[in-house]
Amino acid sequence: MFLGVDIGTSSSKGVLVAPDGTVVATAVREHPTATPRPGWFEHAAEDVWWADFVSIVAELARPGIAAVGLSGIGPVVLPCTEDGTPLRPAILYGVDTRATAEIAAQTSRYGASAILERCGSPLTSQAVGPKLEWLRTHEPEVWGRTRRLFMAHSWLVHRLTGA
Repeated sequence: MFLGVDIGTSSSKGVLVAPDGTVVATAVREHPTATPRPGWFEHAAEDVWWADFVSIVAELARPGIAAVGLSGIGPVVLPCTEDGTPLRPAILYGVDTRATAEIAAQTSRYGASAILERCGSPLTSQAVGPKLEWLRTHEPEVWGRTRRLFMAHSWLVHRLTGA
């Protein structure tokens, strides 16, 4: 059997699949997205991502699981300590628009055409770079303690494996 878990914006989904591809069972856990200010969208990694993962595994786990696959929303910014402890809730992908000023500043600094040529798309609220600059500017104490940056799936992998 193979177990897959996907962390989404408003819910997490799990699927247990037999080696021949037959879906054996599924599970869904709806969760809230925090909006502490207009334009801000966040998830608390422990309360949302980890809690959903543990609950889905508890429901779907069977003897003989050969592998676990993880996927999740991205790009998000979850600043953590060296050991993976979250320092603040994760800043979600394009729905979070707090870094609008940083997008404009980086576009001005590097040039819209240079960004497009190098990255293949303009900077938007989807981009991680402006979110990192926002974090450094507006939450310097968090920035100073950050040693690792994760997305939902990479944080779960780290939490499960330590790597």
